[in-house]
Amino acid sequence: MTRSVLVCDDDPALAADWVGRVQAIAPAAEYDVRPAPSNEETGAGIRTLLGRRRAARDGIAAPTDQCLFDGVDVLVVDYDLLHIDEDSARYTGESVARLARSFADCQIVIVLNQYPEAQFDLSLRGHITSFADLNIDVDLLGTTGLWCDPPWEGFRPWSWQTLWRAVDAQKLRARALAAPGALDRPIVDVLGMKAEDGARLSDGAFAFIAPGAENFAKLAEQSFRALLTTMPDGRDAASKIDENPTFAAQLAAARVSKWLEREVLGPQEVLVDIPHLLQRFPFLVPGDVSDPAAWNAAIHDEKALRAALPEGVWFDAEGWLSRPAVWWSRLESDAGIKKQRQEFDFSKVANVAFLEDVSSFCPLEEAKEFRAGFHNSFDRRFAKVVADVRYSPQRRFAFGA
Repeated sequence: MTRSVLVCDDDPALAADWVGRVQAIAPAAEYDVRPAPSNEETGAGIRTLLGRRRAARDGIAAPTDQCLFDGVDVLVVDYDLLHIDEDSARYTGESVARLARSFADCQIVIVLNQYPEAQFDLSLRGHITSFADLNIDVDLLGTTGLWCDPPWEGFRPWSWQTLWRAVDAQKLRARALAAPGALDRPIVDVLGMKAEDGARLSDGAFAFIAPGAENFAKLAEQSFRALLTTMPDGRDAASKIDENPTFAAQLAAARVSKWLEREVLGPQEVLVDIPHLLQRFPFLVPGDVSDPAAWNAAIHDEKALRAALPEGVWFDAEGWLSRPAVWWSRLESDAGIKKQRQEFDFSKVANVAFLEDVSSFCPLEEAKEFRAGFHNSFDRRFAKVVADVRYSPQRRFAFGA
C-alpha cells in the first residue's frame, strides 16, 4: 500500500526540488510523492478548511466540497506561505497544520523551517504546542531514516518514527476514537496508565491533559471529548463530535499521541524505551554485554526483550507509541528484576552510550554528553554530533561536561 505525500510551498520550483529529494530515497512502493498542483489550488484548499471551521463555529452545515488536503497521508508544508493567493494573505505552515489537523482527512502533518535555530533539539522536548506532528528543517527532509525502516546510517534522531508507520498508527488510533462513545472514554484508560505510572508525570505533562486537575484521580477522569474543549483550537472540532466524530477523533488522536511521545516517553521516567532500558538494566541485553554490537542488535529485538520481562510492564495500547516501551515504575518494582540486578556482574558491561541523534550505541569515549531539558534524573544523554547538522542550544553540551 502506498501512502500519499503532498508537498506545499508558495514557490513551485522549491516544492519540486523537495519532491525530488524525497523521491530519491523514499521507496516508491511505500510513498506516492507529489507537489501541490498550484498556488491557486493550495489557496482554495485553505479557504475550504476555513469554511469548515466557520461552519463549526456558527453551528451551521459544513461545506461538502472536497479540497486538496483531503485524503493526504503525509502533508509537508513550508512555514512561510507568502504568495498563495492573489490577495497576498500571509498563511503560515503552522496555521495550515492547525486547519488540516482539525478539518481535513489528513494523517501526518510536517511543517518545514518553523524553528530554524536547531536541526537537532538538545533539550529533546520538541514542540508540543505545534499542531504539526513533526517540525523539521527542510534540509532534513531527504533523510533516509525519516522515510525508511532500519538499518540507518548517519543522522537519524531516535524520536523520529518512519513516516509510513506514523501514517498507519494515526489511522489506527483515529479509527478507534471515531467509534461510538470512544471519545467519551478517559484518556488514561485507553492508554493503560495506572496511578503508579501517573505519579511520575511531570507538571507539564499533567497540565497538558488536565490543566485544572489537582491529582491523578482527577486527571483520570479527563476524556478525549473534554480535552478537545480545553485545548487551543480544539473547541471547533469538539462542537461536531456527535454530528461527525471523524475530524474530532483525528485531532484527539494526533494531539494525545504527540503528548505521549514528547511529555511522557521523552523524559524516560514514566515510560522507558528499549535502548534506555538496556542502559539501566544491561543484564537484559541478549548475547555478550561486553560487545557493543550486541547492544545495537538488541535495540530492534523487541521479541527477545518481551520474553525476558514480566507480564504487565509493557505499554500495549496499539498505535499510540512510535516504539516499544515499558512502564518504568512497574518494572523497577518487580521482585524478579530486582533479584537479577543484585546478582548481575556489572564489571562485564561494555562502556557504551546511546546516541540520540543517530539511534545507535557506541563506545562511551566516542560520544558527546549533553543534558536534556526534562529536569529529571534521566537527563544525561549522548550524541554523536554529525557534521553539518545544527545542534541547539549549545549550552546543553556544557551542562553535560
